[in-house]
Amino acid sequence: MTMMLWNCAEADKEFVHDSNTIDRMICKATKDGTEFAGTITEYDKDRNPVPAHSVTQQKVEGGYGIINIEIPERYKEEIDLENVYLVASLSWDQSITPSLSGTHDITGEGIVVTVKSGVGTKRNYRIQGFYEE
Repeated sequence: MTMMLWNCAEADKEFVHDSNTIDRMICKATKDGTEFAGTITEYDKDRNPVPAHSVTQQKVEGGYGIINIEIPERYKEEIDLENVYLVASLSWDQSITPSLSGTHDITGEGIVVTVKSGVGTKRNYRIQGFYEE
């Protein structure tokens, strides 16, 4: 009887990241449609907002994020916020759940997604959309 043991090597530390933040979020009515960028506000573990220019993983660890997507009122007939595509910019080894594939309803309370870093830390984001007045 032959037995073979096999083990995956761990990734080199330079290729594993602890970041679990979303760099950018866009919303579109169609896959090839006009893009609307979301405004991301990061909060620390004590629910204090962290200024965008000073966001680091250490400052926001244990907190959460809010992404507001404002659509100009003139697009209200063209863009149904109950049926939009979302695209997030993440680092190399991050994952996002639930998946952003397909369309999403970001009205009212919106949706909550979780970003997982390469080292397993998680961060929640609430994504909400509304029309500017």
